[in-house]
Amino acid sequence: MTLEVERSEVPIILLINDEYGTSKGGVSTINCQVGGTLKDKAAVYCTVLRVEKQDQEAANGDGVRLIKPRQVRGDKTEPSVDWLTFQFRTYYPKENLPPHVDVVIGHAHVTDTAARNIKDEYYEKAELITITHVLPEDTDYFRGNHRAIKASEKEKNMLDIVDNAKAAFSVGPRIYKHFTNKYRGKKRPRDHFMLLPRSSKIFEQAHIKPDSGDDEKVVLSVGRVKNVEHLKGYNLVGRSISIAARYLEFLRWVARGISEDDFERSLKILEDNLDSGDLIPTLRPYGTQEDILEDMMTAHLVLMPSRSEPFGLVGLEAIAAGVPVLISDQSGLADMIKTFVDEKKFPRGLLNRIVKTSVRDSDMEENAKTWADKIRETLTDTETAFDDAKKFKAALLKSKYWEDSQNDFLQACGITGSAAQAQSSK
Repeated sequence: MTLEVERSEVPIILLINDEYGTSKGGVSTINCQVGGTLKDKAAVYCTVLRVEKQDQEAANGDGVRLIKPRQVRGDKTEPSVDWLTFQFRTYYPKENLPPHVDVVIGHAHVTDTAARNIKDEYYEKAELITITHVLPEDTDYFRGNHRAIKASEKEKNMLDIVDNAKAAFSVGPRIYKHFTNKYRGKKRPRDHFMLLPRSSKIFEQAHIKPDSGDDEKVVLSVGRVKNVEHLKGYNLVGRSISIAARYLEFLRWVARGISEDDFERSLKILEDNLDSGDLIPTLRPYGTQEDILEDMMTAHLVLMPSRSEPFGLVGLEAIAAGVPVLISDQSGLADMIKTFVDEKKFPRGLLNRIVKTSVRDSDMEENAKTWADKIRETLTDTETAFDDAKKFKAALLKSKYWEDSQNDFLQACGITGSAAQAQSSK
């Protein structure tokens, strides 16, 4: 099929991202979900900095064509998002991109500036859509004083870029509520929607084998450690696991998402907060969804203890897989669960998997005891925990909670009517 035929039949969509894979977590995972949502309904292209084998396989499965940078012989420059943002004329010249594009999509605070620049330079008549995954004014408070001071400036830049865009999609209720208020100001998109991500099919199709934990009980956490231990709750996890371990035998803590460059520093952070002579944390590097699923299949409990989490895909994936999970109430996922429990789309028992978590450092010991009690309660009766997790998974998939926001997204991309309805039902 030629580009001219595609242009007349379906919208042509250009995703601006640094990869088409899931190894970097939230943004990349949702970028892949966007590609999958548009499958068979649009001609979809995605920029990437490099193409790994698994990324190409994912793109092939979604019908997405990847656009690699053009590097001249001898160019040993390390690929970076700056290639997309400021040096796109060199690395992504117009002749290497589709001649016509209807919609350019970027991710806020990652590739939104790149999407705006490429749209303005190459596709003046195209529409711009931004997907917002971040809440700097909340999360950067836990990243240190310098980052906290710069948080409002980050959000101001995000508003500059999204101004007059066709639409902004905020991931989950927490981000949506925040930016609904922000968009009351002078700079705003023409439309604003909530995007409720669906768990990836690899988790939905997983079959978790319940385990008594008599041999070993594995607690899994996923995410970076260095410089974000307060934000992601690793200090809280360490203290709570050390308390729970006093009452539980054969306990192991697995932490997935450690950079090899930060291994020693990350290990020290975990050991200092674990404060146990009996437990040694098991550190694993960044992984794909396949790696995370493999971790979940041998875990007895997944923890998402963040003190500020814009959404929380890991928690959603654990529910979809059918693994017992504990979720911080300071997350968009917890907010979504509460809403759908009230609407009777989710079972009320799922509220018991949400743990009240204070954001104040002075409440650390109380927080740790609260989490330790929930960990101990879950791992003392794993049969009930896995049975409940199976029910939660079934309810999650039956609810099809993602359909309305998926239809909003398709319509914003110019896909309407029966085409949008057919895609959302898949």
